[in-house]
Amino acid sequence: MKKIELKNILNKKLGCKIQHTGWPCGTCFFSMSQKLTNQDWQTLLLFRGDYKKSDLTNLPENQEKTIQKIVEIAIA
Repeated sequence: MKKIELKNILNKKLGCKIQHTGWPCGTCFFSMSQKLTNQDWQTLLLFRGDYKKSDLTNLPENQEKTIQKIVEIAIA
């Protein structure tokens, strides 16, 4: 998935564009579902380029699977 595609999906779902040139904030991100975790948020921060992998302490083993989880929740 491309960054712009995920950003558009999240913007459509949440309407929040306050962070990092149009990405949703953490509060809005977590409001999508109780199934979202800090690992999901850290994966999104890595995906959108806010942090280097070495800066994040709670990444899941499979970030691609986590991005897919976020997409599935956002389009549900």
